[in-house]
Amino acid sequence: MLDGIEALLALEKFGTVSEAATRLRLTQSAVSKRIQALQQAVGFRIVERDGRRIRLTSQGINFLERARPLVAELRGLTAPAETGSLTHFSLALADSIAASWGPGVVRRALESLPRIGVELHAHRSVLLIESVRLGRYHIGLCTDPLTAKDLIHYPVVDEPLVLIYSALGNKAQKNSPLISIESGSATWRAVEPSIKQHHPELLRRQFIPVETFSATVQMVKAGFGDGLAPLGLVMEMGLGRKCYRELPAIKRRVSLLTRKTIHQLESFALLRDQLV
Repeated sequence: MLDGIEALLALEKFGTVSEAATRLRLTQSAVSKRIQALQQAVGFRIVERDGRRIRLTSQGINFLERARPLVAELRGLTAPAETGSLTHFSLALADSIAASWGPGVVRRALESLPRIGVELHAHRSVLLIESVRLGRYHIGLCTDPLTAKDLIHYPVVDEPLVLIYSALGNKAQKNSPLISIESGSATWRAVEPSIKQHHPELLRRQFIPVETFSATVQMVKAGFGDGLAPLGLVMEMGLGRKCYRELPAIKRRVSLLTRKTIHQLESFALLRDQLV
């Protein structure tokens, strides 16, 4: 039943079986079978057709609201007890952090914490947040999503975003496209209001959205436009200081996310402080 509830949560969030399957890293057939099995188990219809999409029925919505807070607890039955003795954490990094400063920072933090271990993972922020919420991971490190109010947020750093010049030139091309992470991402939602306020000219350009900041950098290097990316990734990729500039007032807040039971642990506090 737990697998079916997770599939239903993904369907509710993303609206289509194909997108839910992508986020869960399953086939569409597997997602459909899980939802069908859940529907048979509960004995009432939980989804219905809405044109080409599938939506939750009113009974399905009510069921999911009751089930949501129990999912993490159910996962905890097969995971190590979330008690003060927990010293090995599963930690998921947002992909842009995993591709830059994240792994090195975690390794250096652990050098000062010989009794604490970390199992490291990397995902897109939206999947990371849902996985922490559902108990798959103890901790997530990503751009702070204001919508995840059911999780504990602990700010780590405000990371600047930089404008990389097309073909790694020495100045921006005002008429060239702007390449950056897609508008539905946590980072873009976090920085777009500041861009509108402080650098509105960037939003008047043709915008080319991509799924990863690494793709942004590669497309900029090839000369397809200027790009907006986190400073840490740009430094990790070895770009020369003359081919980009920091954008004043444009930063993304990176935070640790966890559930209340983990946040209360002394071992988590030790790891958190070392990471900061």
